[in-house]
Amino acid sequence: MKAYYNKGTKRLKKILGRVIPFNTQYRPGDVCRINLEQLAANNPREVRVHPIYPALTTDLTISDDLYEACSEYWKPKKKVTTDYMVVEVPNGRIYTDNESSVAVVSQYNRLVENVSLSLSNGKVSEPNLNNIFEQRYFTPPVKYNGTVFSLLTGGAGLNNIGHWFLDVLPRLHLLRESGLYDKVDWFYVPSLRYSFQTETLELLGIPKDKVIEGDKFPHIAADCIVASTAPRGNHTLVPKWLCDFIQDSFMLYAEEESDLITPEAPYLYISRSDSKIRNVLNEKELLQELEPYGFKTVVSSELSIKEKIKLFSKAKVVLGATGAGLISMFFCKPGTKMVEIFNEGFVIEPFYDIATKIDLDYEYIICKGNKRVRNASQGQREHLVVETNKILEILNRMKAEKTKKVEVA
Repeated sequence: MKAYYNKGTKRLKKILGRVIPFNTQYRPGDVCRINLEQLAANNPREVRVHPIYPALTTDLTISDDLYEACSEYWKPKKKVTTDYMVVEVPNGRIYTDNESSVAVVSQYNRLVENVSLSLSNGKVSEPNLNNIFEQRYFTPPVKYNGTVFSLLTGGAGLNNIGHWFLDVLPRLHLLRESGLYDKVDWFYVPSLRYSFQTETLELLGIPKDKVIEGDKFPHIAADCIVASTAPRGNHTLVPKWLCDFIQDSFMLYAEEESDLITPEAPYLYISRSDSKIRNVLNEKELLQELEPYGFKTVVSSELSIKEKIKLFSKAKVVLGATGAGLISMFFCKPGTKMVEIFNEGFVIEPFYDIATKIDLDYEYIICKGNKRVRNASQGQREHLVVETNKILEILNRMKAEKTKKVEVA
């Protein structure tokens, strides 16, 4: 009931915020366009631009069959180009609705393009269509002395570990590449409500007393705001530098001596029993079929980050329905077999995109759905009935290949 109340209150505030005028002087009057061709043409009193990876191309490398199976409402591009940069905004401020938009605003009350973000139906909107331009109700910003670096994502980083690893943390790599890391006094994150958020920041050496929580302080100002391009730009493909950053940052803990009791479990089944969406309805049957192969059932949310690192780094096979719990694939070593299970109405690319970039042995199965799925909002809620024979076919083939290798040796 509390969750429904909070959700209803949030929706009501959003509606009223677009109707009731209050402090409308905080609504931007224009968009600050960035000139990458001639950096000197940008007004340094408004923005100071640090190009990181200009015109970086990211490719999607998958089979034609899988690409054709991708949901039509979420068909990924096979190649995207992104201008990655970090921008300093003197005397700037940031406003977020903690749902779908982040607005970085200059001291001239202009929204700064590239480092601001607004989503509509899951797609990135043009800067002039940022949700802040529809907002009429503003609370005054909380002022911070010094320099604030923004790791805000728009909304998904609030509670989703997958988006946290893909859309929040990699901004730290861009910050380091800019040379501005040591100048930062505050780190502005979506939330600290979940242990995966506090744990990862601690492992990355960011002290909690230097963190500002976006869900508590949605409107801030500072002597200087520093913000970056979104790690996946305006698209969903995962750049190779992002994968390298996550692995370089966390895989060092795989061999760390610790008191953690992490059982040897080379075969992992990632359960979604802790979620209310995309549950495997015949999970009991599936687990019975997996038992002879020695699978261990893992509920991702019940493990600490270090436990996930140790468990997945030792895995030989990872199997599970598509979802945030699979993000721990980043901790798998090259060659690990990963089997992703899709409902035919919700076939999306992030995890097989990552798998190809970190050299996992990726396979998938697509299970039949019981209704037509029209959009991502519906698709991500559809439960699955796993066709266990397809899973066993993959496992038996693996077993036969292993036996053949042993005989040859």
